[in-house]
Amino acid sequence: MILNNIRLCLIRYQYLLSIDRKYLKIFSTPIQLNLTMKNLIISRKYKEVLDLFDQQISLRTDITFNLALKAATKLLNCNRGIHIHQQVPSRLLLENSFIQTALINFYMECHLIDDANRIFSTIKKKNIFLYTAMLKGYNEIFFKKFVLIILLFLGYINNNLPEKAIKLYEEIPKDEVDEIIITLLFNACTKLSNDYSIKIGKDVLNQLPKSFLRDQQLIDTIIQMLMKFGHVKDVEYYFEKSPQKTIVTYAVMMQGYAKNNFFEKALDLFEENSLKLDAIMYIIIYNICTSLSNQRSIQLGKTIIDKMPKEFLNNTNVVTSLMHMLMNFGQVEKAESFFEQIKNPTLYTYGVLMNGYKNNDQPEKCLTLFEEMKKQNIIIDEPIALALIGACSLTGIRSISQNIAQQISHLKLNLRLKTSLINMWSKSGDINRAKEIFQSIHASDTLVYGSMINGYGLNGMSYEAIDIYEQMPENMKNEMTHICILNACSHSGLVNQAQVIFNKILIKTTNIITTMVDCYSRMGLFDEAQEIIMNYEKSNPPYLIMYMAMLSGARNHRQIDLSKKFYDQMKNLFPNQKSDLIAASILLSNTYSSLGEDQQAKQVRIKQIGKNIKIGLSWTEVNGEVMCFKAHDRSHPQSNEIYAELDHLSNQLKENGYEYDSSWITRPLKDGETYESVLCGHSEKLAIVFNLIQKPQPSLIQITKNLRICGDCHRATKMIAKIRQCTIIVRDANRIHHFHTNGQCSCQDYF
Repeated sequence: MILNNIRLCLIRYQYLLSIDRKYLKIFSTPIQLNLTMKNLIISRKYKEVLDLFDQQISLRTDITFNLALKAATKLLNCNRGIHIHQQVPSRLLLENSFIQTALINFYMECHLIDDANRIFSTIKKKNIFLYTAMLKGYNEIFFKKFVLIILLFLGYINNNLPEKAIKLYEEIPKDEVDEIIITLLFNACTKLSNDYSIKIGKDVLNQLPKSFLRDQQLIDTIIQMLMKFGHVKDVEYYFEKSPQKTIVTYAVMMQGYAKNNFFEKALDLFEENSLKLDAIMYIIIYNICTSLSNQRSIQLGKTIIDKMPKEFLNNTNVVTSLMHMLMNFGQVEKAESFFEQIKNPTLYTYGVLMNGYKNNDQPEKCLTLFEEMKKQNIIIDEPIALALIGACSLTGIRSISQNIAQQISHLKLNLRLKTSLINMWSKSGDINRAKEIFQSIHASDTLVYGSMINGYGLNGMSYEAIDIYEQMPENMKNEMTHICILNACSHSGLVNQAQVIFNKILIKTTNIITTMVDCYSRMGLFDEAQEIIMNYEKSNPPYLIMYMAMLSGARNHRQIDLSKKFYDQMKNLFPNQKSDLIAASILLSNTYSSLGEDQQAKQVRIKQIGKNIKIGLSWTEVNGEVMCFKAHDRSHPQSNEIYAELDHLSNQLKENGYEYDSSWITRPLKDGETYESVLCGHSEKLAIVFNLIQKPQPSLIQITKNLRICGDCHRATKMIAKIRQCTIIVRDANRIHHFHTNGQCSCQDYF
């Protein structure tokens, strides 16, 4: 401490004329060295600073290099500064913004503009100090004032400070404003897009000299800005005024249409003009087709792929957007074939493939891809983690969810990830884990509350769902949370509680009313359901899903007359909605079948269904591998074992008084089939038996089914859990069933 004070005093009174060997013993740490160099700079002893830098090689830090560069700059010693630059570690050159700024200042002071530009261009993350250093350098050399303004504009915009760019514009004398400055201003307004920037942008646009509108780049920027503001009609006016439309003009126009959900208009514009496509345009058109995913976009997407020059297959961004489109079209194998052609996939490319698998109900492929990524030492980010969590939510298998949760633990769990984890654990039947995450969140939002309410509802814990709903601040409740709580009540038979909640909802949207219709229909309260629909239709057109909910309820309660009535109403009200009528005809046919009226069931199917029947699938996990079964599946290598155990289990069920319920068979028997053989072949039973043949027998079995579990499988699974003393969790299309070893189900037979 005494030595430090002595040294500071000597420097301050300028008695320290030079540093020689006798002072070397003073410097034992980098801090002491840097402090001395800093005070020498204050005392303008720049040569001594450089002498110290040369002598104390072992004590150098990033601060040491920074101070040495400042000294060389003050001396305008170009050779010395270049030599210091050559000694700076590459890590500091890439990452240390203070070193980068010091180097730019040095080269600018030495009038070595090319060297300053070279350093500036290699910096990936440019801050405002770097732009200021460049601006100051140009100013001191020869650039005009408006170029300096442009550089500062770019600095503000590129560093996400658009409000400062707008303030800068307001300080510029208006007689010095040209097309370039206006273009940069509109870029800033586009980026900010709040009330303030919209007003500035519109005011400046309305006062623009007509001569400015001859600048196509400015027109393109105007189009981009107005599209961001949502002023599509104004955009179309300026688009027509465009003097020389370029590929960029069409690109910003189409992208603007897409961002404002005018996808068809974007396709019209594309098809009306013969454009020579570049990589950006391919990405835009593929993204538009992805968003639409209708017959027109599917056909157009196929045509564009067929005509696309092979050179674009080397562009990872183009191929990634192409894959995204194909995945949205459900063309998984084709998307995979393009993925295999990419030499160096980006993390975003992997994310597109994983989300594609997830959205096409192939979560097992998503998880397999993750294993391949690990082998390549690819570090995942938040979007990949969200895709994996989504895949786990689809499988509904607790062990898989646990495995993935452990492997993403290195990520900071923000609100979005925590919300997804609540959803994952809820759908995996582990409501306690979901609750732990929910309670760890100090500032919940609507999505967090909605996920927890939905989780409780799925797992048959409707009273807990009601508690969470009542705890919610009123200003957070919205359509989504109202629907979640009504569904929770509906799936537990709490119709009175649902009525109370429904009556308190001030704004009853179509979806909320539909959920209440579904609740009444599940309880067999069809008069109440029809009354709600009648009141709704006094001021709204009929809504098909409401009638579908009543038809489904009538089928579950085996009300054939009501089923026929609701089906006929649907045919009259919605004659053009063919796919929905096919689904309705399946429900009607199943109602006939459940009552043994096979001939009527057959007639309905012949008239309406054709081959549009969704295949029932069940997933389960054994020894870390996810298996998928369909009805009467014999594709598994252990099929002989599975069916032998199925016969054994069937005999056990019958010995305990079980009778198969033929009313759940919805098609005529084929030659050699019996009611028992058809019902035993359901996919969920095969998945359960596959678990039972494992050694030792598991104490917990988890199944995920893509359709609603049938009544026979539900009754059988209750008895299987009791006979084999094994907890079985089945997640179907509606809810999660916890079958306990006492032979009871958490749904209390409301399913």
